[in-house]
Amino acid sequence: MSGVPIIILKEGTEEVRERKARKQNISAMVAIAEAVRSTLGPKGMSKMLVDSMGDVTITNDGAEILKNLDIENIAANMMVNVAKSIDDDIGDGTTSAVIFSAALLDNALDLIEQDIHPKPITHGYKLAADKSLAIIKDIAETISEDSDEVLMNAAKTAMNAKDISPLKEFFAGLALKAVKQIADDEGNTFGKVANVKIVKAPGKSLKDSKLINGVYIQKEKVNTMMPELIKDAKVAVLRKKLDVKKTEFDAQVRITSPTEIQRFLDQEEKILLDYMKIFKDQGVNMIVNSSDISDKFGAFLAKEGIAAIKNVGESDYKSILKAVGAKLVDDLTSLSENDLGFAEKVVFEKLGDDNYTLFSGCKNPKSVSILLKGGLDKILSTAEVSLHDVLCVISKIMDTKAVVAGGGAIYMELSKRIRAYANEIGGKEQLAVSAFALALEEIPKTLIRNAGLEEIEKLTELRAAHKTDSDKWVGIDTITNTIEDNFKKGIIEPAELLNHIIKSGSELANLILRIDRIISAKGT
Repeated sequence: MSGVPIIILKEGTEEVRERKARKQNISAMVAIAEAVRSTLGPKGMSKMLVDSMGDVTITNDGAEILKNLDIENIAANMMVNVAKSIDDDIGDGTTSAVIFSAALLDNALDLIEQDIHPKPITHGYKLAADKSLAIIKDIAETISEDSDEVLMNAAKTAMNAKDISPLKEFFAGLALKAVKQIADDEGNTFGKVANVKIVKAPGKSLKDSKLINGVYIQKEKVNTMMPELIKDAKVAVLRKKLDVKKTEFDAQVRITSPTEIQRFLDQEEKILLDYMKIFKDQGVNMIVNSSDISDKFGAFLAKEGIAAIKNVGESDYKSILKAVGAKLVDDLTSLSENDLGFAEKVVFEKLGDDNYTLFSGCKNPKSVSILLKGGLDKILSTAEVSLHDVLCVISKIMDTKAVVAGGGAIYMELSKRIRAYANEIGGKEQLAVSAFALALEEIPKTLIRNAGLEEIEKLTELRAAHKTDSDKWVGIDTITNTIEDNFKKGIIEPAELLNHIIKSGSELANLILRIDRIISAKGT
């Protein structure tokens, strides 16, 4: 029996084993990194993305590029998902994460081809990652949420590689004011970034953009006769259909005379007038309803000078609640003064082809809007993505209160310290820890390359500049092409971004290295 082959897989199933399987996965992931590598840094290049409909997007945003790639390789998709998770958790750094992950895998492949088993490589990577996280915690600069200069510098750093970088001072100030307005005392400002609504509108220049202490909602008023402007608005936010309530079962109403018809109509009108009395008694002059408002009641409201919007989505009415300070009301009979919100102005206006309702002049809004103006739709779309990244970076720093220097400084310092750590470790793990240190240098190396500088010369200069612990923030400024203390120059990143890149990159590399067989089913 021992000489008889046992077939357990269906005919047509393909298998790729051991070294070939790892090489196949790693090659796909390195290819993904190469697709976005040239976008990194202030002097990074852009990509032109053309979809199946022929629509063109030009961007240098790593997350945007990865989102639009049509990838078949499963391992490469895992790398894209890691990058997306970093974008979701931090709002920036996807390109760096992909480059670092690919470098770890490429270096591991070199070790595997030297007949080193993946087990000591993954163990060495785990040791190096844990040590890196400890170093970041030790050397990161601690700030307070009132360190506006540091927050502004971090915002400008996040914009250095974006298309809106010529206006980075202007947009950094705009973003900082917006985040300060929605800041969470419990340390979850990042989770509130959605409370900053970015509304795009035609305009002469991006410099015409402005922060609104309130919210824009893409809704038009219920009745055209309602006022275009409500001053000192007392706002009621409801979740109740404002119409004559219909029975929940089929019924017939027998009417035998004209007087009974009138009585029936009068009864319907009385219900609506009762609703109206509640609003008038409370001085309500603006109604926001997540449900419907009948045309008839809309006409009643217009006659009384009360404005209203209807069928408002959940995210929109929650934004309004936070902006105007109102409470959501389900039972209209319980409506009281305490349930109402306030806005200095409610304006109905047209932005481009869309109708909007603007609530502005709110007293202490926890939801605000940035009105983004520009001449071209594509410029506005790019600016929207960039501004969202900046809002995320500022809020993440306000939550974690820890920053590091950018421009490759933190990566060079980590690489130096991990090399020293490798000397303390014996066995084959030492080679893996050294490979990890080399992978960390891939970020500054890419920044140098994308700036058109001499790679070996500048990288050697950077290594030499990290002599003592006081040189920890020395990095490359690719705008001025100088090697200096980047923290003093205001090139700053969230420390949490580095934590995510290190953790995600090493975990992904170890996961891929543990795969020794790819089994692909063909058909059924």
